[in-house]
Amino acid sequence: MPERGYAVICLKTTGLFPYQRDRVVEVAVVHLDEGGQITARWQTVVNPGSNAGDVADHGVSTVELLRAPTFEQIAPRLVDLLRGRVLVTHNAQFVTGFLMREFELIGYAPGRGLEAVCTMHLARSYLPGAGRLLVDCCAAYDIEIEPGPGALVQAVACASLLAAYVHGSPSAAPWISALDRAERCDWPRIVGDGMAPWVQRDPETINDVLPAPSFLSKAAVKLPDYTGPEEHLDYLALLDLCLLDRVLSPHQTRELRILAELSGIYAADRAALHQRYFYDLARIARCDGFLSVSDCADLIKVAQMLDVAPEAIAAALVAPASAVLPPIASIDTVLLEQGDIVVLTGDMARARSDWGRELVARGLSLGTAVTLRTRLLVAADPESFTGKTGKARDYGIPIVSEFGLRSLIGVR
Repeated sequence: MPERGYAVICLKTTGLFPYQRDRVVEVAVVHLDEGGQITARWQTVVNPGSNAGDVADHGVSTVELLRAPTFEQIAPRLVDLLRGRVLVTHNAQFVTGFLMREFELIGYAPGRGLEAVCTMHLARSYLPGAGRLLVDCCAAYDIEIEPGPGALVQAVACASLLAAYVHGSPSAAPWISALDRAERCDWPRIVGDGMAPWVQRDPETINDVLPAPSFLSKAAVKLPDYTGPEEHLDYLALLDLCLLDRVLSPHQTRELRILAELSGIYAADRAALHQRYFYDLARIARCDGFLSVSDCADLIKVAQMLDVAPEAIAAALVAPASAVLPPIASIDTVLLEQGDIVVLTGDMARARSDWGRELVARGLSLGTAVTLRTRLLVAADPESFTGKTGKARDYGIPIVSEFGLRSLIGVR
């Protein structure tokens, strides 16, 4: 009987549409136990055959792909790593779509299909206000993502995000019941002579193909959350992947339309989602400072790929940026009430566990992540720039020091 727990998986692919020509070029798996502790990790490059795609898109060099095993050769071990565990990923529709297609191509089918816990969807409940990108969700917990484009880096970040959900959530959380279902899911073993060792990334090659973050990718990190149907959220997440390189071919446009219609998103809703996406991106870009000519050109290119009307483009680029509320610096303006959520961050003079008990004794709630529901952030260094302090500034949440907290709640 396989050990109960979670299998976090991340992929790199040649493109975005698994049921056309796009293939998997890298797989990373991270195991966690039921308590959310990382217990093991694996990663391999995958030879996609004739369709290697653009190195700039997936970051895996041609040399690495040529010496890598095929998906059919890594599949036996991959199935063993997933069997009996809850499959977890960020943007599950994208990942499971590619996995199902790759399994289909080798004539394999999990007994009950692929059910996955999506950390992007969970953020709507556990991180209200956070964006949909993995880096944005991790920032709310101060989870640092190691530099690098590899799938293992993303898988470890996703595993850390799941662990944060697990540690801060009640026993009735959705992934608890998924543990029981995972034990009953049938993953037939793949037996054959075609197995090959998994091949890890070459660190020197990773550095060679690591692209510099673009203006649009920096703005996309701050895209707001979406509270509409989950199908719309999945579609917006796919737009993130499509548009940040500012290239959307007619073929990709057609595939986007087909995928949207398969999810029940038709022309009117799709047009509204496109306009909202562009307007949010332009608003965030303006809030970040002065837009250069090249920045405006990038935004216009995205708008044109989304078929946003010229008048809507002009309005978005010239509209005044929404004012971001500054954090309240003076404790005299902060009033805590029963049930207010307080988050602690940084190494403090007094143990954070002691502070937690002190706050709970006064009828306050101790939070683990900075969300729109947070009333106060207590930071060892309020002037620091971390994921949590950045989130607090974005949301207009007061930030005080440990000594400010002492004064605020009357502790000597």
